[in-house]
Amino acid sequence: MWTEFVSCEALCSSSEASRNRMLTALQYAPEERPIVAQLFGSKPHQFRESAMLLRDLGFDGIDINMGCPEKNVNKQGSGAALILDPPNAMVGFYDAIVRACQEAGLPVSVKTRIGFHYIDYHDWINCILDTEPEALTIHGRTRDEMSAVPAHWDVIGDIVHLVKNKRQSTCVVIGNVKKQTIGHELVVVITIDIYVADRRAT
Repeated sequence: MWTEFVSCEALCSSSEASRNRMLTALQYAPEERPIVAQLFGSKPHQFRESAMLLRDLGFDGIDINMGCPEKNVNKQGSGAALILDPPNAMVGFYDAIVRACQEAGLPVSVKTRIGFHYIDYHDWINCILDTEPEALTIHGRTRDEMSAVPAHWDVIGDIVHLVKNKRQSTCVVIGNVKKQTIGHELVVVITIDIYVADRRAT
């Protein structure tokens, strides 16, 4: 199970009120485990501090959100904004996050989209896979598309092929899975490992 995503900056804030808001959002019940904390941010040292805190709180893993389309998040250089400059984001930023998570002894996964303004995923996805995440979650739309168009299942199929050929990361698909039958078809035809159905899926 994933938590709602929380800000590394707020978790590391000198403001007790900001920290407490994030800690409240991270609360979980024992029966919800294994539990993965979903983080967003733009500063590696804040991810390191957050990872250590999450370890002490008993979390089982960290999911880095690199797909959130919200403008307020993107203005901070976080969420889907990281897609805009993959080499810099992955080499200078994401590698530092991986090391921080490894220091904390927690596995790391990544959630992202297939592009920002337009579909452009090959270099971006390969950069992510080079860092060997435990799982890769793909939303089959660009940031600009939000949820306004159907998911690009052909692109998802190509990404699954990249994942399986490059390394054995778990491949998760979210977005536009409106029926359980669609999810089952994705597992069989595209060979994804896991799908997350929409909240109102039938």
